[in-house]
Amino acid sequence: MPPNLPPPQHTPQGENFTLDAYAARSCPVKTHHKFDPTRTFAPGPVEDEALLEIFAGSSAFTDAVCAELLAEFDGTVLDLRGVEASTADLVARTQAAIAQGVEVIVGGWLPLDLAGHRRGRPDVLVRGNDTARRTPGYYPVEAKRHRVSEARVSERNPWALSWTWFERPRWNFSAHVPDRVPLYRRRDADMLQIAHYWMVLDSAGHASSGPRMAGLIGTEQLPAPGGGERHGIAWIDLDDEQMRTFSRSSETGWKLRSAMQRYRHEHAFRVRVAGVARRQGEPDPPTPVVSPIKVWECNRCPWWEICQPLLDVDDLSVRISKAPLDVREIGVLRSLGVRTVTDLVAADLEALLPRYLPEVRHRSGAEERLRLTARRADLMARGVRLERLGSATIELPPADIEIDFDIETSRDERVYLWGFLTNSAATPPSFRPFARWEDMDDHAEIELAREALGWLKSLAEGPDRPTIRVYHYSDYELVRMRQLAKRSDDPLLWWGLDFAQDNFVDLFGLIRDQYFGVDGLGLKVVANEGAGFSWRDADPGGLNSQRWFDDAVNAESLQARDQARQRVLEYNEDDVRATEAVRGWLRKERTT
Repeated sequence: MPPNLPPPQHTPQGENFTLDAYAARSCPVKTHHKFDPTRTFAPGPVEDEALLEIFAGSSAFTDAVCAELLAEFDGTVLDLRGVEASTADLVARTQAAIAQGVEVIVGGWLPLDLAGHRRGRPDVLVRGNDTARRTPGYYPVEAKRHRVSEARVSERNPWALSWTWFERPRWNFSAHVPDRVPLYRRRDADMLQIAHYWMVLDSAGHASSGPRMAGLIGTEQLPAPGGGERHGIAWIDLDDEQMRTFSRSSETGWKLRSAMQRYRHEHAFRVRVAGVARRQGEPDPPTPVVSPIKVWECNRCPWWEICQPLLDVDDLSVRISKAPLDVREIGVLRSLGVRTVTDLVAADLEALLPRYLPEVRHRSGAEERLRLTARRADLMARGVRLERLGSATIELPPADIEIDFDIETSRDERVYLWGFLTNSAATPPSFRPFARWEDMDDHAEIELAREALGWLKSLAEGPDRPTIRVYHYSDYELVRMRQLAKRSDDPLLWWGLDFAQDNFVDLFGLIRDQYFGVDGLGLKVVANEGAGFSWRDADPGGLNSQRWFDDAVNAESLQARDQARQRVLEYNEDDVRATEAVRGWLRKERTT
């Protein structure tokens, strides 16, 4: 079952309830819903295609690295993945292996920690170096489909990466990689999860007696002894105070705490949330500890259909989607009587700020963030989506040939499609795509770029030497062209960059200088709200197009591949036609 869909926890009254490793790292409102007996809704299977892909990819990665570990380690192992047995039997097998001192246990089930309200099944258990114990102690290890360390960029960075290879997986004091550091502050969720597993181990008497360490296996591979690059385990000191967390008492609003300190706080809070939620069926139930605040996680949360009716349709967290205020900022505003867009429009900001700012010291530029939100709220209240700034003239001089340009990239950041919409006085608009429907490598990507830019050069150097303007939205296309030119050092690609310097026009730069948008100034927003343009696809977006490209290359049937290719081409064509529409709209607007 995907990690954000644990089974409902409407257990009998009493204190014997447990939370999994995802509770402390995710929205506490989910915890409330899971334990509230008045909730008749229980999440069903995940239907979101992107989420299913994420879960499948994460499971596949975990299986792959566990298989690597078992292949490279020649000590004693137990692999319980895929074993069909009751939970009680799997717990018993895990504890028997621990009692025997098995060195690596994959997919082990730990006994419930009823006193601490915890349960857990870490990906891997690695035996520690305990020598004074009657039974061996273990460290938990989790596999994550992202990097868990990065190159050291400053000598002032005090951290050092402790790393062990799969052939000798157990943690030791001296296994350091001096030029890399762990991602303490960018992987908060991972840190909380492995701290949870350590606590479950400790409650069962199975945690190592040494320092409180836990391991993460990420996607990075480091140079290994004997040559080549391989996966390994990054070891995290759970008592190292390197995680930035909110602090009301700190002048900066932040304080460094350890993963274990942060975990204990987050877990205890959710235990409190669950305890109150379990009493909601009583005749005089207590007030819930938490109430919904819409965040990015809600967009793909199966509990959203429960949360949404609990929020006012005018709630700030619902209505303000661009540069949204965070959970604490929204919570502080609510405590001050500002819950909705209407409330914020009516509020006296100058009177509100002295009470608001001391409570949100954790946010850099908190005052400006609130003022921008208030500005968006005011526009919403007036029914305005795009606001013109000043009356400066918008210059878009005509050219003999005007081209609207957009590229598409795959999941691994390969440019697989260059789309051009050409326009001239002599011919109607014509869409010209250059695409490769294959898994791209360096050679294919460079060859496609040469094909597209060769076509552009043939237009620019034609017999009539026409003037050409190429319009794009944001600098992404130029950034990718520059990367490809540097990687290949190809003269044609360098020509493209030189040509772009004088002949490419970034419409986003013009929009940014002249407009303020309630929902930002992305192409989808400006083309729709300003120019009245609509995409043919019901769900247009760059991330979706990456999935469509995967289908265009790898779908099982030729028909499915053809349909996906057509969908990508139509999406890209609509992007360049949207750029054309924005250009036309700006020319009408430029003197008003």
